[in-house]
Amino acid sequence: MQRALRVYRGGSRLDRIVWPLLAVVGLLLVLAAVYTSHLIVERQDALRRVSRYNTAWLASQAVSELARLNERIAGHALADGAVDQEEIQLRLDILANRVGLLQGSGVADLIVSRPELGDVVSSLAAAVEAAEPRVAALTTTGHRELLDLLSPLEPRLAGLAAAANTQGGDRVAEDQRQLSRLHWIFSSILLALTACGLVLLALLLLHNRLLRRTHSELHTQNARFDAALNNMSQALCMVDAERRLIVCNRRYVELFALPRGLAKPRTPMSDILHALAKDGHGGGELANTIYEVQETLIRNSSPGDFVRERSGGGLSVAVSHRPMPDGGWVATYEDITERRLAEAQIAYMAHHDALSGLPNRIQFRERLEHEMRRLESQSGWLAVLCLDLDNFKNVNDTLGHSAGDLLLQVVAERLRGCVRDGEMVARLSGDEFAVLQPTPDQPMAAQAFAERLVRTLSAPYDIDGHRVVISASVGAALAPADGHDAADLLKKADVALYRAKADGRSCARFFAPEMQAQLQARLAMEADLRDVLEKRQLELFYQPLFDLREDRIRGFEALLRWRHPERGLVPPDQFIAVAEATGLIVPIGEWVLRQACADAAGWPYDMKVAVNLSPLQFTSPQLSNAVSSALVGAGLTASRLELEVTESVLLQDSGVVLALLHELRGMGLQIALDDFGTGYSSLSYLRSFPFDKIKIDQSFVRGSTGGAGSAAIVDAIVTLASSLGMTTTAEGVETAEQLEHVRRAGCTAAQGYYLGRPRPAAEVFADLVSIHCPIPV
Repeated sequence: MQRALRVYRGGSRLDRIVWPLLAVVGLLLVLAAVYTSHLIVERQDALRRVSRYNTAWLASQAVSELARLNERIAGHALADGAVDQEEIQLRLDILANRVGLLQGSGVADLIVSRPELGDVVSSLAAAVEAAEPRVAALTTTGHRELLDLLSPLEPRLAGLAAAANTQGGDRVAEDQRQLSRLHWIFSSILLALTACGLVLLALLLLHNRLLRRTHSELHTQNARFDAALNNMSQALCMVDAERRLIVCNRRYVELFALPRGLAKPRTPMSDILHALAKDGHGGGELANTIYEVQETLIRNSSPGDFVRERSGGGLSVAVSHRPMPDGGWVATYEDITERRLAEAQIAYMAHHDALSGLPNRIQFRERLEHEMRRLESQSGWLAVLCLDLDNFKNVNDTLGHSAGDLLLQVVAERLRGCVRDGEMVARLSGDEFAVLQPTPDQPMAAQAFAERLVRTLSAPYDIDGHRVVISASVGAALAPADGHDAADLLKKADVALYRAKADGRSCARFFAPEMQAQLQARLAMEADLRDVLEKRQLELFYQPLFDLREDRIRGFEALLRWRHPERGLVPPDQFIAVAEATGLIVPIGEWVLRQACADAAGWPYDMKVAVNLSPLQFTSPQLSNAVSSALVGAGLTASRLELEVTESVLLQDSGVVLALLHELRGMGLQIALDDFGTGYSSLSYLRSFPFDKIKIDQSFVRGSTGGAGSAAIVDAIVTLASSLGMTTTAEGVETAEQLEHVRRAGCTAAQGYYLGRPRPAAEVFADLVSIHCPIPV
């Protein structure tokens, strides 16, 4: 299109040059023709004068006639009868005629240049006039008088003839020059006309070529414009100031189902709208609705953008209306039905959880803020309940993430069944849900509702043929009692949820001010724990491990302690969970390995050291290197190191964990299964990995003297371990009776306060004066 416009503009510029040039050339031709005509007329007059009134010839004829007249007078004077009077009269008349011709011919031009010659003609005319009566009265006398009158004029008349002849020659030469000039003028004009004709021909050829080129370009661009216009995704309509159609594209015809016959230029818009309305199809109603809005814009000559939908839905059109300078307008119409649906879907997705279909955190927060504003002007209560599934990670780890997703969907359905109209349940993240319960009743209704949620979610689930039992913890906060700010209320519900988790899970707790203080204390502990290694506040205590077969100490279990400058000596059950939650357990565990190996290197060679490993340490790819580096750094043989793991380690990724356990055992150290009997699938773990030792949980050891059940469990564990080639250690031995029972049951080792409390490394080393330490009785 741009190229066509450039060609068109170039042709226009050429037109502006060619046409004035043609006008100038035409004017020059006209002037040349006029001038040429003038020269021709002038030359014709000159030739006519030369041809009809030859002054030299007349003068010479006058001389000849005068001589003949004198000769005839002289002949008449001889009286021989040869010349009669009539012949003299004839010659006189001829001479008078020649004089008359001289007086009316070009002699006047000669007299202008030589005034004296005018006297000759005048004298001759006077002489002829004077001779008239004498000739008439001529007899035998009077001849002398006539000759005296006429003879003197002969030489003067001869001079006039000579002058006339000279003038005639000059005129002939001048005429020849003029004719030569006229010849060259005609030749030049002819050449100029030829050159102008050639130039005009070239210009016309160039002009025609440019016109053809412009027409071709315009045709091509028009075809491209039509292709672009008819392949637009938007419908387009252009209307003139008389409300008549200028152009519309194919999409406009398709969008409004316009009959082809009406999609022609100059069609009134009223005819188009009438035809669409008469067709009875929804496009006519929509077109009229759109045109009503456009009418207002047309009257105001203002642009506008708006959206209109067909009644009953199904079609949405976005209109962009723009006025034109001549009073017309152009508009585009875009079918945005799919976009509106997509936007609605995006809006839904932005406010809903994709997995469960429940409202998400954003929508929950908006509703919470709305309800908080409502409470400012109305009485009532608002309960915010945060729910979290207990041990949900175990389901993902054991049954897979697809089973976990299915469980979340079933939980969402159960929660939907628990809420009433006006209440709201949302999935905030992962396995965390929230419920919003506006109620005019007392807070006791929220308490009952929270307990019902716990019971409902704790019922067994059938997930892909697996029976899954999982519980839920609920934390709640109430408005206006617990605050008037939405974010603060949600935070307090989270604090209550944390308290429910800390109280054993599967329960509901409502926010209390002291919970906030406890949470602050936990956060403070977490902050202090991040600097514990740098500030060297950790130390190891060691509890002796007694060999019941040899009645001697065969090693020590390393137990971590935190010596805080303000809190004093902090036991592990108060900070290990925080270290695991923050991931700090990995660097702390590596420090424990290095320190325990370094301490054990100073003990007798047959003394072992046992170190507990957190399940989170198995997520670190550096665990094997950390163990190897600790042994090498301390110079401790691998056989003197015993690593204790719990059954929860194998819940993470049994394949990876088992491979890592085999790698550690391949170094030469021993692997013990700690807290045996408290997990879910202890026997399957014993079958999947050959542990070196089983440590019987202290709950069974302490209960072995108070009931037959615990004692039987201890006996069964010892028998099982023995049959699998594993040793057993009884934990938590606090009385002589308990020690005696585990000894009779066949336990190979024991530990507990009765046998020795945990003590700092320095005290343990001081007491190891002998490798044989008697067992107290």
